[in-house]
Amino acid sequence: MLALAIGLVAVMPVGVRTEGSARSEAGPFITRHPELQAALDRIARGSASWRAALAAVAGTGRTALVVTPDEVVVTDAGGTAPSAFDRSEVAAVSPMSDDTGRVRAVLVVVNVDQIQAAHERLSSLPGEFHADLERVLAHEVYGHAVPYLLAGDLSGRCADPAPGTPAAHACAIQRENVIRAELRLGRRIDGTLSSLSLARLLRH
Repeated sequence: MLALAIGLVAVMPVGVRTEGSARSEAGPFITRHPELQAALDRIARGSASWRAALAAVAGTGRTALVVTPDEVVVTDAGGTAPSAFDRSEVAAVSPMSDDTGRVRAVLVVVNVDQIQAAHERLSSLPGEFHADLERVLAHEVYGHAVPYLLAGDLSGRCADPAPGTPAAHACAIQRENVIRAELRLGRRIDGTLSSLSLARLLRH
């Protein structure tokens, strides 16, 4: 089962395999996973704020690569010790920057298999799984990736809650809640996974 205290975000040095990826109809986000593609398109249809952000990012020529753990290789600081993505993570974001801090792309990793398998074990409805993917993407893409892409450098960091501070004051959660409100996906009020459908199902 998912541990509800797992954070949704981590920054890591990565490489990614993107052969065969297709650009989403929703804008400058690249994915080749059908569930992620479908979730990106659902969000774009339902959220005016998302569509506005995608139009703005498209004007920069920068992209977000939305991938699964199978497509990611994590390396140490020296780039010499490749390893697999930590599959205990629900999702992670990594701005891909050069030596001067310029960001041309952001990697968004979503552990679709983990989320889907947990929903299947709970016999939840397909719509609950889809809504959780949308919540995760709202946080990772709109909350974290889009600010990096619009800034074009590491100054675009939009942080998660700092220890001891109210989650509602955190930049990424405030942005996530904009998309949630437009999609009627509830409001996130803390830094855990408690606002996902999966978490609510686990309590019953």
